[in-house]
Amino acid sequence: MHSLLLGNGINRVAMQRGWNEILQELALAFDGLDLVPGIESKPLSMFVEELCARSNLSFQKAEHAVKVEFARLLKQIQSVEAHERICSLFSVIMTTNYDFTIEEVFAGPLHSPTFLAPESRYSLFRRHTAGTKDVWHVHGDVARPGSMVLGFDHYAGYLQKIRNYVTDSVEVKGHPHGRVGSPVKGGNLDFTENRSVYSWVDYFLRDHIHIVGLGLDFTEIDLWWLLLHKRRRRHQTGQVFYYHVSLDTEANETPVTSLLRSLNVNVVPVVAGSYHDGYLKVADLIERQIAFFPGLHPIPPRYEESQSCAPLVARTRSAQGMLKFPRRKKLG
Repeated sequence: MHSLLLGNGINRVAMQRGWNEILQELALAFDGLDLVPGIESKPLSMFVEELCARSNLSFQKAEHAVKVEFARLLKQIQSVEAHERICSLFSVIMTTNYDFTIEEVFAGPLHSPTFLAPESRYSLFRRHTAGTKDVWHVHGDVARPGSMVLGFDHYAGYLQKIRNYVTDSVEVKGHPHGRVGSPVKGGNLDFTENRSVYSWVDYFLRDHIHIVGLGLDFTEIDLWWLLLHKRRRRHQTGQVFYYHVSLDTEANETPVTSLLRSLNVNVVPVVAGSYHDGYLKVADLIERQIAFFPGLHPIPPRYEESQSCAPLVARTRSAQGMLKFPRRKKLG
């Protein structure tokens, strides 16, 4: 089973305007002209936090206003060949993008939200259906600006929710039990067949994951935590592939790729004359990986684990039973 985690890389290729131009428009809308020179070197989440902090509005109102304006600016993206070529290889697509470009490639305007549980601010269950594709907007979507993960405060709250879901449970309104936890943590890998509520997080932990067009800024603490948690799992059912596209020459090692390798991620260098051609090459490489790993890595049967421990326990108890202490003689 293979799933895609798609970042903003292909969208940047497709944009009629540059990414920095969009951020400049956002800055100007909130009297942030002096912030424009540092846009390229500042993480998006920190840039948004700065816009909110400088506003005369309350934090919540300022954050909402910034998200609404940003959503408006992102609705103008047209798809390119690389969108269709890469996304067509998967039935499950997770994306950090807020726009509906992927859905429109496969269903035009007929895509629809098929959320598995009601959410307003966070996006554990924010699924959309486009034809045969399930598209999970893991950082929110433009139709609901309040769900768009932009500021650091939102990232921190989201990580807490993800961690609770993976290690314990989260409240789900309308669910018979009131709370839901990750089925994968208990070894349930067939959650789409036997669970009515599950999350993109479960696909992430279970499947072979292909990461494309995602810079993985270190402020994206939710994704880094999941990569770390997937690495720490006792049985790895799926690998992670990170496709690192560069122009003309192979890119040097970066802090991001170095950390990814430490987390057992397969960093795949891709060299091309343009980024669009690079993403088309990525599609070919993904096809090969899917053919090479047609299924998940098997989990060792549970009884083998218990059998390997049982003799040691039995011997210990037997040895303890043979120890006898002499009775003390009574005096007088």
